[in-house]
Amino acid sequence: MRTVAALVLLSALATAARAETPVSPEAFEAMTEGRTLHFRLGGVPFGAEQFLPGRRTLWRFAEDACEPGRWYGEGDAICFVYETQPGPICWRFLRDGEDFTAALIEDGAETGFHIDLDRIEASPLACLGPNLGS
Repeated sequence: MRTVAALVLLSALATAARAETPVSPEAFEAMTEGRTLHFRLGGVPFGAEQFLPGRRTLWRFAEDACEPGRWYGEGDAICFVYETQPGPICWRFLRDGEDFTAALIEDGAETGFHIDLDRIEASPLACLGPNLGS
């Protein structure tokens, strides 16, 4: 019986060690500035965002034109404002070991919509049209 209790305890500790923790705006800026982040939804390319100096960004849905924006921190959320959107779009970036997930936030709560960070690159975003990623 003690073996079962020990296994349950070890399992709980392993789960706690792998718990997702929010990425602070300061850590997010250090991780992203000068880089391009690529995201997946259900294993399929979703979009990419290039992070420029001064918290400016270029967002591109997979195979779409780039859209300029900017980001700011709001508590543990990272909010993005784009020229064509009526208001900010906020995400909670969560780290689980080496993996990152972005959870969409509305009215201060997670909606259940998540995208996964696929990779981070130093190269600029390949943009179509006038908003070139450089």
